[in-house]
Amino acid sequence: MNETLLTAIRHSCWANLELIAFCATLSPEQLAWTEPGTYGSIHATLQHIVGAEQGYLFRLTGEEPPQGMFKPDVLVGLNELAERERSVRERAETLLAGRFDDDAWHKGRSIRAKGRIVVAQLVHHGSDHRAHVGTILGSRGVEPPNLDVWAYGQTTGEVAALEEPAKT
Repeated sequence: MNETLLTAIRHSCWANLELIAFCATLSPEQLAWTEPGTYGSIHATLQHIVGAEQGYLFRLTGEEPPQGMFKPDVLVGLNELAERERSVRERAETLLAGRFDDDAWHKGRSIRAKGRIVVAQLVHHGSDHRAHVGTILGSRGVEPPNLDVWAYGQTTGEVAALEEPAKT
C-alpha cells in the first residue's frame, strides 16, 4: 500500500467528517443555505460528496456500500452521512491494502477510467465541494473549520511547529 496515497484518502475522509460534524451544529435553515456557483445547499452538498465517494468505490470494487446507495432526491441526516463517510474510509483503506490494480479500467455511467484516475477523482471531488460549503458559510459570516492538509497533519502528529530559537 502506498502511504502517500493512503494519506491523501485519509485526509479527504477526515476533512469530510470534520465538516459534517461542524455542520451538525447548524440549524436546518443554515443547512439549506446556498450561493450561486456552488453545488446546492450545504446539506445537499455534503450528501453529494459522500454519495459520490460511495459511487467511486462501487466503480472500483463492484460492491455496493453496506448502507446501499443514496436516493438523490432524499436528504439523509448528518449522523447517517458521518456513518457512511466512515464506511467510505474503511472501504478505501481495504481496497488500497489489497491487490489494487491502479492500471485497470473501470466503467462508470458515461466513461471508462483507470483505477488511479478514479482514486484521484475521489480525493479531488471532496476537496472541490468542501470549498463550496466554505464559500456558502463565509458569505454568511460563518467561519468554516480549517480542513487543509496541514491541519490534518497536526491532528496526526505529522506536522509540527518549528521551535523558535532562543533570543540572545
